[in-house]
Amino acid sequence: MRPGVATGLIVSAGIATAGAVAWGVTVLDPVAVRAVTAADGADASTPIDIARLPAGAEPVALEQGRIYYVQLCLPCHGARGDGRGEWAYRVTPRPANLTSARSRARSDAHLFDWVSEPQPGTPMLGWKKQLSESQRRQLVGYVRHLGAGGTAGARH
Repeated sequence: MRPGVATGLIVSAGIATAGAVAWGVTVLDPVAVRAVTAADGADASTPIDIARLPAGAEPVALEQGRIYYVQLCLPCHGARGDGRGEWAYRVTPRPANLTSARSRARSDAHLFDWVSEPQPGTPMLGWKKQLSESQRRQLVGYVRHLGAGGTAGARH
């Protein structure tokens, strides 16, 4: 099996597993999920709180973006996107704080490029080969959601 195909299968299986777990937690104990997500700010470890989204936000796309974030970004960028994930202290330079004013000021196109292509001089991998264009856009949407403190917003 070619390495690219194997990686794609592994990432796809991980994303599907994370989605199933998130769905199961939401269905089995929705009251606890609402209590946790009511805390200030967004946290990737809990499903999207639809009640906190602005009009016009796409909750399904955000939730899918959250699942990709948990699988691919959380280990370095952390559950809150603050760059304090489990691997953050093991890599140089440290992961970006996705909730900082600097990150929030970047356009969606710039964030899409970050997600898609490897970033020279950093441990940031590009996910262009593992995620489709629409999946990468969902991931950017979720990064925006984190940066907005749990309320989705987009910059063009």
